[in-house]
Amino acid sequence: MSEEVQNEVQSDPNKRKNKKKPKNFLKNAKKYAKKGQWGRGTKMSEELYQYFLGILDAMKTGIEDEDQRQSLVNNVLDRTKGEELNIIGNQLGCRVVELLLPYSSPEDLERYFEVLHPELRRLCSDNFTSHVVETVLRVASERATDHLQTGETNEESDEESDNEVPKKKIKLEPKQSKYSDGHVKNCYEFALKICKYALNNLEDFVWDNYANHILRSALKCLSGITLLPNEKPKANMFVIEKTDKQTPPSPFIKKMVYKNVPDDYKELVTEFARRLSVWPQFKDLPYQNLTSGLLQVLLYAIKNVDKNLTRDLLKQLLNESFAPDNWVSNGNDTDDKKEAKVDLDEENQESIVKSGSLPPVFESEPAVRLLEAALLVAKKKMYTQIYAKCFINRLEQLACMPMLNYTVQRLFDNCQIKEELEPMFDELSNKFADLLACGNTGVLVSIAKACLRVKARQAQFVNSLESALKVTPDNQKYFPVFVLRLLPSDRVEVSKLDKEYFINVHGSVILQSILDYQRPAKAVNGLLELTPEQLLVIFSDAKGSHIADAFCKGQFVGVKARDKMIWKLKGYYQTLALSQHGSRALERIFEAASLEQKVKIMTELADKSNLLNSTKFGRLIAVKLDVEGFKKAQKQWEQKFKGK
Repeated sequence: MSEEVQNEVQSDPNKRKNKKKPKNFLKNAKKYAKKGQWGRGTKMSEELYQYFLGILDAMKTGIEDEDQRQSLVNNVLDRTKGEELNIIGNQLGCRVVELLLPYSSPEDLERYFEVLHPELRRLCSDNFTSHVVETVLRVASERATDHLQTGETNEESDEESDNEVPKKKIKLEPKQSKYSDGHVKNCYEFALKICKYALNNLEDFVWDNYANHILRSALKCLSGITLLPNEKPKANMFVIEKTDKQTPPSPFIKKMVYKNVPDDYKELVTEFARRLSVWPQFKDLPYQNLTSGLLQVLLYAIKNVDKNLTRDLLKQLLNESFAPDNWVSNGNDTDDKKEAKVDLDEENQESIVKSGSLPPVFESEPAVRLLEAALLVAKKKMYTQIYAKCFINRLEQLACMPMLNYTVQRLFDNCQIKEELEPMFDELSNKFADLLACGNTGVLVSIAKACLRVKARQAQFVNSLESALKVTPDNQKYFPVFVLRLLPSDRVEVSKLDKEYFINVHGSVILQSILDYQRPAKAVNGLLELTPEQLLVIFSDAKGSHIADAFCKGQFVGVKARDKMIWKLKGYYQTLALSQHGSRALERIFEAASLEQKVKIMTELADKSNLLNSTKFGRLIAVKLDVEGFKKAQKQWEQKFKGK
């Protein structure tokens, strides 16, 4: 679960309870079969429908053997011969074919090229077959460009200015494609055909619910986009990987990564952008969900193709759509800010937006999402212009709003220079208490990370946070706990800090950032003044255990401070090793320890080594640190772990 979703759940405990469970496709398909209905869309025989249900069941179970997997794919796709259009027009058949095509043989894929091409106009607008068209386009594009990939990613640098010449890249030899030259050529030509067809029908496809997504897929394939921000990679449905570590994905990608693509592909992206930008209704496109999504993909795509065109598109969006020159504020910003301080419910937010105190872009959620994409792709000069026209002197108001605070987070996430960060920080530095009160703590996370990244306003951030948390000289040593809980000191019972309590995920991330600051003394000293029992509660928590990482790896955390922490936990390493999150904290502490300290830790663990085997995580620690080897031959163990 992302940080943003977790924050929403924390602020509204009923949100998780009321959230609908995602639909189970296979279960629903079986319900249709029991009713004697063979799926939605085109008609399919009962025999074929049951066959596809069995195939989906087999996929869900997982097939690890590669030969068996390929045999299944070949058999199923061979079964669709002569009935391709009818099968992909059925909801169940469409899903199965869509899942199998990425693993299809060259012959099967090219057969689908021939079947789909004559019927593209109808298929692109169909609610089922359009998904197969997208999949075929993606697979064809991947196979056509696979030999161009060299292991080197085409990644935009945040440090690169608008007028800077990109750094020279070391040329690497292209890898050998596993497909024949003939198949690669056919895939290349088919991908170009589909994309040109989509471009020629741009005026119709933009407004079509299903064809619009084919336009997006075309842009992604042509520009080499691997994943969009917030997009998860599709897992291999044949192999179910089970791991103990469940690391949540980053809520927002900071850098776009692109594959290498031919120049012909890039020229088509440029043509897409130019044709859309001259539309008379271009300025209205950001304000609808369907067209806003397309423009977001277009911005990510054009960034890898033409920097000048990217700048021109952003400027056009900013001046004609986000904050046009003829837009005039109807209210007094200063007075409106006072209204927006703390208890902003949806009605208050709506009334303030409609009062005209904010630019038009903030009146529409689709437009706001496009603005966030613009912030990600903008270079420094363009970023400054967006900030000046949309955000300046409005950050306090925006940061306290339920929907718009995420846009403020993106603003800070994409800030790369000190001169930009300082005025933004100063505008919000006195409003941290308001942000805590309204629950928009994700803004504090983005500010903390921006201060770390840009190396500015770090001390001021800590001071402002202390003020918001009501930290006094008497309770200064509990500063890290107040940050972890993101609660003012008057709401924290200090006497119960040696028992389990709730740690806010945003508080954990903020404290990790502070420990990486150039002067982390307040956080470091506060942690060292806690009792071992209080530290144990933090390090044994899912979110608190990452504090051990930051403390042990912090660039400006002194060696003496780490030594003190290691000795402070003496007698508690057994307890840490037995829990899931405590064991990973123990590993980080062990890595940071000197050889002498490692021996002390191992002596404690070996003293009751049988206890380690009582839990799954204790057994893992015993194996990783070789407790048995330490007990049998300490000198050999020391040689093995010396310098590790």
